[in-house]
Order: sequence, then C-alpha cells, then structure tokens
Amino acid sequence: MHLYFRTATDNHEELGRAIPGANFQCVADDGPAFAGRYAHLHLEGIVLSRLEVDQSTVVTVDERVPDFSVWHAMSPRCAANGQDVDGRDLVMVRPGEGGTLRAEGKTHVTTFGLERSLFSQSPELELPFGPSCAPRAGRWRVGQEDARQRFAALGQSVLAELGAQQGALAAQSIRTALSNALLEAIAPLGEAGSFRPDRTTVGRHTRIMLRFERALEDCGDAPIDMLELCRKTGTSRRSLEALVQQRTGKPPSQYLRWRRLWRARGLLSQPTEGATVTDVAYRLGFWHLSRFAAAYASTFGERPSVTLGRATGRLKPPGESAQIG
Repeated sequence: MHLYFRTATDNHEELGRAIPGANFQCVADDGPAFAGRYAHLHLEGIVLSRLEVDQSTVVTVDERVPDFSVWHAMSPRCAANGQDVDGRDLVMVRPGEGGTLRAEGKTHVTTFGLERSLFSQSPELELPFGPSCAPRAGRWRVGQEDARQRFAALGQSVLAELGAQQGALAAQSIRTALSNALLEAIAPLGEAGSFRPDRTTVGRHTRIMLRFERALEDCGDAPIDMLELCRKTGTSRRSLEALVQQRTGKPPSQYLRWRRLWRARGLLSQPTEGATVTDVAYRLGFWHLSRFAAAYASTFGERPSVTLGRATGRLKPPGESAQIG
C-alpha cells in the first residue's frame, strides 16, 4: 500500500477531518484567523506525516490507531499532555490512547509511525521504537539532537517533493528509495537514547481530557452545562477546571465558548440557505445576541453579519446590520 495526500486550509474543522488514524480536534487558540497544513505518506508499514499551524492552537488526539507505534517530533513552543517538549524529545502516544498538544504560535509536528508487523516480520532491520520499547505513553530522549533535526528536515523535504511531483509514487524505485531513506533517518533516533514514561497521573488526566472533548462533540451545537461535563468526565468541577486550564490555557467555560465562536464562524462562512446570524447564535447556545455579536467581533475583527454577508454575496451597509450582528 502506498498513499500520499496534502491538505491546506483556513478551516480548523476541515483540517481535523483530514487527518487519518484518530479523531483530531484543532482549535485556534489566539487571533482572528486559522491556517494549517497537513501532509501524509503511507508506504508499506511506514507512515510519515507533518502538521503545520500558523497560530496558537490546541489539538486533541483521540484513540490513536492501534496497529502502529507512533512518535512525534515537535517544534519548540509546544506542550504535550500539559508538559513542555524539549528539543531532544520524541513524544509517544500509546496505541489506542490519545493526547493534547498546545502550541504557543506557529509550529510544526513531524510524525513517524511503524506498523507492528515490521518488527515481527523483518527483525533483521533492527528497528528501534518497537512495541516493547514503550509500555505506556511517554517520551524518548534522543541521544543526539542533530539526529532529530535531520529527521524533521528529511520529513519536510520528502513531503514537499511529493507535493510537487504527485505521480512519483507510481514508480516502485521511488517507493523503495523513500522507504530506505525514512528507515535510515529513524534508526539514529533510537541510538543512545532513553525512554521516560509519563507519570501515572498524566495518563489519567489525558483520559479525563478526552472524555471532556467527547462530551463537547457529543452535544454537537446543543448547550451543555458544567454539571453534565463533570458527570461525563467522571471528575469534580475543580479538578476538571484545573486540568482543562493546564491543557488548553482556558477554563472549561471559556474553552467551550471559544470553540463555539469558531464554530459560529464556520457556519457563517459556509452558510446553509436562509441562514441568519440569529439562527446561528441560538443554535450554539448564545442567547444574548448583542453579547454574541460583541464577542464575535472582538475575536475575529468583524461583526457576524459581515461574515455572513460576505459568504452570501449580500454585504449590507453598516446601518442595516446593527440590529443583531
């Protein structure tokens, strides 16, 4: 099997849907705009991917695909599962689990995944990062930082080159050369390194955070209160507030409000026929229309009626939009 694709978008929800292997929730954390890119390569048991975002972002990964050993090389100014990432760290998410990434600004994550069958069917490769390497989630401290830098640079160049020559993978010689190059870049990452498992509390907190994200997704656009969130996450209000604050930089109520403002922007930017600002506001639980309009304008630099008017081609003069948005 060989597969390559690349997605570039200014819609955080679209980017999350484009990423395979897990349920991704990308939420821009700062500023009025979102821009992200994702590239993915799958070559017979080896996966290479790269996520790039141009602004502060919170990314929640739910239930990583179980058949791969997956490791992330993150750029500076990132935190994974509430802990800063060092320049020599590879962050591992245990198969079947997830995690939270928070980026302070423009950042990139280069990821490699090795299918479990590679370790049993091809022991002569002597691949590092096998299933026995990391019994639970944690971080691999690379022995030499330049090995990590070389891997990230190779990943970027390979994916960029495939983007420019999308028919290249049709040739078996190219696929073989790429597989060899990736294995040669991954192998040094495992030399003279050491694994540091996450504390038990990190795993427990990650599971709570994932239940919190699922609760937000399950409720869709319907309102949800703190009592329901506590019940669905199985924790107290104070514990949930502290954990969400640590992972996202916002308490639960503000994080939910922030997500819904971005959801409102998506609905207004790509409206259904007959959509109005009022409909969108009520749908997302903003019952006070003038406060919704003010919060939207403060976040995105324009009133919601301007976003809707631009999307429908019916931009109104300023005086006509004063009623709601």
